[in-house]
Amino acid sequence: MLSICIDYNDFLACGGSVDLFSIIGSDNLGFKEFNGKLALKKATYAWKTQKKLAKFNLAPKVIGKVCKVKAKEDEKEWTSNWGYITELVHTREQYSYTAIEKLVNDIKSKTNLKFWDCHDSNIGILKNRLVCIDTGSESFDRDCNAWGFREPGPRCVDCNKYQCSCCDY
Repeated sequence: MLSICIDYNDFLACGGSVDLFSIIGSDNLGFKEFNGKLALKKATYAWKTQKKLAKFNLAPKVIGKVCKVKAKEDEKEWTSNWGYITELVHTREQYSYTAIEKLVNDIKSKTNLKFWDCHDSNIGILKNRLVCIDTGSESFDRDCNAWGFREPGPRCVDCNKYQCSCCDY
């Protein structure tokens, strides 16, 4: 996979343990590069989860396997850290609560995963549908409960309202 080259000058997005870079010569693909000592383990988990979600059009497609690619910044070249190639998505700063709730429910019903960290920065739009773009383990960990409710999503399962204050979780 080393024939693929990413441009460190064309940084697209970052998260807690991952950075997204453009792939030189491609308009619709990016490389998710994972950081730290556990980069291979984190990349492998996210790759498997994203493949599972993409099967149901709930995440962007992944291309190939977890790998390292050529990286370039100005005139310097080296090998990236572990990551994988993914379709790029469009992002916005805000999505409707009902659309986020639908995505959370679709992920749960089709994959049996609970998308706890389902805030705006972890969601994108691909072909006019909402998709999960953060498939790292923290997104499916109850400790990363974006809305603070008993179940994931922006709707309280106890009173069925958005932004409620009926419960203290």
